[in-house]
Amino acid sequence: MSTENPEDTETLTIRPVQPEDVDALARLEEAAFRDWWPRDMLAHELTHPRALQFIATRGEAATPVGYAAFRHAAGEAELLRLAVLPEERRRGIARALVAEGFLQLRRADVQICFLEVRMDNTPAIVLYENLGFTRTGRRKAYYQDGADALIYVAEVS
Repeated sequence: MSTENPEDTETLTIRPVQPEDVDALARLEEAAFRDWWPRDMLAHELTHPRALQFIATRGEAATPVGYAAFRHAAGEAELLRLAVLPEERRRGIARALVAEGFLQLRRADVQICFLEVRMDNTPAIVLYENLGFTRTGRRKAYYQDGADALIYVAEVS
């Protein structure tokens, strides 16, 4: 996308998800994923004691443009969700969300982070590899439609 888009100069803010953000998360999910999480599942995830979730907003109106959900335990984490509105992709939002997540995970004494990604999601795979994730395996028929998932891991440093 063009860097001359006026929205590119608006301030991007990353902050922890609050209960009042659940509707925005649901909209982000539906826009970003084939297998999106329903609103009640998103609301429930906020209550998990080892969950870390961050929302990215842009501009003075604090328009939600992306979010990330992590869970951690025993020094390990999983990046469960990373969603960015399609029209906002390739603007550094996902990178900023993962960076904030890793910062908070380090504070929780987490050393590594795993994720699964659809093997046909080339843009996400490229992003994750650029962020230092390394492919470690594959899960057959992981998604509802039978698609396989690739497993990635990164040091949280």
